[in-house]
Amino acid sequence: TDLLDLSRMDAGRIRIEEEEVGLAEIARQVAEDFFALAEASGHSLLLEVDEDAWARADEERIQQIARALTGNALVHTPPGTTVRVSTAVDGGRATLTVANDGPEIPRAAQQQIFERFYRLDGTRASGSGLGLAIARELAEVMGGRIELDSQNGWTLFTLVLSAEVPERDLEPGLV
Repeated sequence: TDLLDLSRMDAGRIRIEEEEVGLAEIARQVAEDFFALAEASGHSLLLEVDEDAWARADEERIQQIARALTGNALVHTPPGTTVRVSTAVDGGRATLTVANDGPEIPRAAQQQIFERFYRLDGTRASGSGLGLAIARELAEVMGGRIELDSQNGWTLFTLVLSAEVPERDLEPGLV
């Protein structure tokens, strides 16, 4: 599936459906989907959502990104680590962040981890080495980006999209 997605992106044939997407609901679903894995692997999985975090993007692709980021956090951090999935809105930005208090990603590797097939030295080999590359490219196709901040004992991967105000929440006459 990863290779198929990459080949479609390379050919400019990836299909993106734009719609109003509530990031809080996606975060809740991803946390629910990964709760059993977190518990079995000795991780705490926390959820913090802002119900006002809406974006105009592809819901399925946001789920794909959130699942890749959450899965990575659970697989590549030691037991006892806290993984937090959160959403927020800040001005014109809607964000979905997956954070963990596991080992920091060395500054020298922070751009390389988004390259296809790259694996950080000393980490458990798993997967295809494509998840972060695909996540970054999907974010960009939707007009967003993924930011990485790894310092002070925390690593945060943040999907940043343009904020959207759902039409049903606007006052009459403001549409």
